Amino acid sequence: MHLDGTRNVETRDGNMPVFFSRPDNVSVTSSVILYMDVFGPREELFDFCRRFAANGYLALLPSLFYRRDRESYPPANAKGEPVDSAAFAAGRETTIAMSAADTGALIEAAKAGVFGASATGFGSIGYCMGGRHALSALASYPSDILAGLSLHGGQLVKDEGPSPHELIAALDRPFHFAFAEDDRTCPPEHQALIEREAAKAGPHVTIAHHAAAHGWSFPTRWSFDEAVSEANWQMALEMFATHLPRTAPL
Repeated sequence: MHLDGTRNVETRDGNMPVFFSRPDNVSVTSSVILYMDVFGPREELFDFCRRFAANGYLALLPSLFYRRDRESYPPANAKGEPVDSAAFAAGRETTIAMSAADTGALIEAAKAGVFGASATGFGSIGYCMGGRHALSALASYPSDILAGLSLHGGQLVKDEGPSPHELIAALDRPFHFAFAEDDRTCPPEHQALIEREAAKAGPHVTIAHHAAAHGWSFPTRWSFDEAVSEANWQMALEMFATHLPRTAPL
């Protein structure tokens, strides 16, 4: 059994809504922070949280667009369907520095038991846009976030300003990049650059290439690939089971 809810976490920029799902029989547990794609919080992401909760984790989904007038957008669910330009703007303008600050506030709230169980040890996982935020979270809080994944992460390489890929070489915790074969947001040249940076970090930074489209994780989208999605679910669960502390029952 698991319990769901939403809490506001105070950040330096205001109150950030956080959806959570947690086992109902634990007082202390490890936690997984899920970083949303550009369409924002919605039921299928809540279901991802519930699956992590069913495996014993306090799952947290921060609403990264809380600084804006709108926090979610309808997904493009057909191949070739245009994405709302406002969603792209929201993703572009929500920087990894912003999400890193948000993550710090979220970690402290989770440790303090705001979500009904005290968290000890975190994992990060990001989907599409969220991949770069999951990477930034682990790079920013290596004492708390112990492992992470980027699934079909986009815009990991930027030409202007700080680029997320610049964080990779200094990583000292396990992190996994799962790339899509058909991905305009992370083209082959970006994937090659990330591979070079991963080699500098060492064997704890791993990479996989999948013959699937960007967005393979989402069951409601045209790009969903059940086999690839399930393989990455199992990898995430194994990674977190290996590197995050075990839970303590009530």
